[in-house]
Amino acid sequence: MNNNLICKNTLILLPYKNFLFLIKMKYINVKFTIIIFVILSTLSLSFGNNITPKSIASISLKQKAIENVQYSIFNQQSADTYLRNAIDALELAMKQTDPDSKELLQLGLSLFSLQIETKEYNQAGETLDMLVENFPDNPIVQIYDSAYSYIFDFSNFRKAFVKLETSKWPDMPVYVNAFDIIKRSFNLHINTSANQIQLERGSIPVIVILGSPLNSNASMNEYLIKRLYKGLEAYFRFPEATIIVSGGRVTAGKTESYQMRQWLVNSSVPLKKIILEDQSFNMVWQGVNTFMTIKNMNPKPTDIILVTSTADIRRANSIFKQEAFDNSMLDIKIHNLASETKGYNIMYPLTDYEKVMIIKDTLRAAGIWQMPGMIF
Repeated sequence: MNNNLICKNTLILLPYKNFLFLIKMKYINVKFTIIIFVILSTLSLSFGNNITPKSIASISLKQKAIENVQYSIFNQQSADTYLRNAIDALELAMKQTDPDSKELLQLGLSLFSLQIETKEYNQAGETLDMLVENFPDNPIVQIYDSAYSYIFDFSNFRKAFVKLETSKWPDMPVYVNAFDIIKRSFNLHINTSANQIQLERGSIPVIVILGSPLNSNASMNEYLIKRLYKGLEAYFRFPEATIIVSGGRVTAGKTESYQMRQWLVNSSVPLKKIILEDQSFNMVWQGVNTFMTIKNMNPKPTDIILVTSTADIRRANSIFKQEAFDNSMLDIKIHNLASETKGYNIMYPLTDYEKVMIIKDTLRAAGIWQMPGMIF
């Protein structure tokens, strides 16, 4: 992928992984402060030579959208409200944009992404129709057209996907492969017992337990504790394994991974067997940061036992499979192990929302990361 930071109109084009390495810091809020600073600086510079009242208004609206997306990350309880504000700002900005401009493409892709995020699927479809009509040859539009069709208009999927398969864009094979990972994850066989997992003799396993937001007093919720019990079950079956606890969201001064490690230590797991991954604030980052951790382990693990809740395991599996592909680690075996989610039946068909989340986050892991002002 192109490693350059390219400024066009009001857009920062940057592959998600490359930006991660560029701004690798310890605390997530520092990372996003840098992202927003770079975006806002670029927005100002991009109009430096041609400032008009209309362009100033457009910049202001885009800044408002960026700020609200940032607020949504650090204020999970009010996230929907902030994202709704960002959508409103983008829609106003689009009304002030030349219909034939690249800026409309950039704004439209960001709007589509946020509409999907807020489950406004019909509105997202309308935005996508506009993008397909105005920018039919853009590879990101083609990818999103295939993704949307896969869930909401399957009769159009084959036609849309052919464009990906025949695309001349050098990075497109990554996304064609991502759709194969997505399809397999939709049909994933879910393990609910560690006894269902079989490792070859001589394997070097690592157990990865994904975190979940803590309660307001920094205690762990029942879903996270169930994951820890399931991870402990895997550890007792494979005591030679190292455990990675993943999650960097902070509540009352404590990260979820710190609390997870303390629980495991109190459950007789030696501290030296536990690796703390405390930089992630969502599942995509958990995949990225976990693979960065695994690449630095010696000896290198041969197997990942991925532990999360039944409602999340398909998405987690898809993200981690994509990360294995991205890191040229296709020889590493990924086994799933899921704890119970109350009211969730693993035998029932996936909901549209589950499919959307799997597709969205797998494509993000593959390299498309979108927010107003920053897209791949």
